[in-house]
Amino acid sequence: MSIDLRAAAVEYLQARRARGHRLARHEGLISSFLDGLAAQNATTITRDNVVAFATAPAGTGRAWQAFRLSTIRGFAAYVHGLDPDAAQLIPSRLLPASYARRIPYLYSPAQISDLMTRSTALLPPLMGVTMTAFIGLIAVTGLRGGEAIVLDVDDFDAGQGLLRVTGKYGRERVLPLHPSTVTALTTYRQARAGMTPTPVDGPFFVGATGRRLRHASAQKMFRLVVDACDLPTSPGARPPRIHDLRHTFAVNSLIDAHRDGVDVDARIAVLATYLGHVNPLNTYWYLTASAELMALVSDRITAHRQARP
Repeated sequence: MSIDLRAAAVEYLQARRARGHRLARHEGLISSFLDGLAAQNATTITRDNVVAFATAPAGTGRAWQAFRLSTIRGFAAYVHGLDPDAAQLIPSRLLPASYARRIPYLYSPAQISDLMTRSTALLPPLMGVTMTAFIGLIAVTGLRGGEAIVLDVDDFDAGQGLLRVTGKYGRERVLPLHPSTVTALTTYRQARAGMTPTPVDGPFFVGATGRRLRHASAQKMFRLVVDACDLPTSPGARPPRIHDLRHTFAVNSLIDAHRDGVDVDARIAVLATYLGHVNPLNTYWYLTASAELMALVSDRITAHRQARP
């Protein structure tokens, strides 16, 4: 049986996305892999050409190579199921690589306040009020930047103080908001209504043109604000990101739990749901993300050991 690899790629991605996978990078990588096969007049997927694709270009990190290989590995398995002669099965861990989480930039309350204050000076004014509310919402809820960007007007229920969020894999969650957050979002909605038409079912956060805020625009504006704030960074560390506001929220939530003597496992379970973590193990990672939090954990462990008979 002859397989059209391009058509198979479309069917493979459609099938996986129908099961809730977002696959943000997979389509481009698979297309690039198939371009390489076409350039070599190759019509089958083999271990050799998959490894060659995964390890190119020279000098890329092992983690990225392993991700490229795993992307094609899944596609190869799909094609193999259609026609074993069209693709070899690619073994797992063919390119072993460990993933090291980057150390997050943890903002102080004063730094977050400064970021929001300086955002109001962004031009045009519509972008200024949007970025101020955008940064503030992520800082107090721990939303992912992409989750905030896709919010629509009707996702915010000011009367009930609730926010409907669509997270990874299309999973929805409803977040209770602090009254001050409700007031801030209501104020933003009123401010932008005076600058651009506000459709009932349109985007909540809008950019300079009045259309939905774009991720690239948010990143660019955030970089301008960070530079204006002149935030200190450690040597060799990456500059502060929007996503680090989410990390800061999570770490501060756990610091508060430790200081208050709350059951940390219970707090992590709640926090995992609030943050939209599919795997709670991702929430436990925050226990190691802050020197202050690590010290508090150590103190509690020491106190527990000393209290034992």
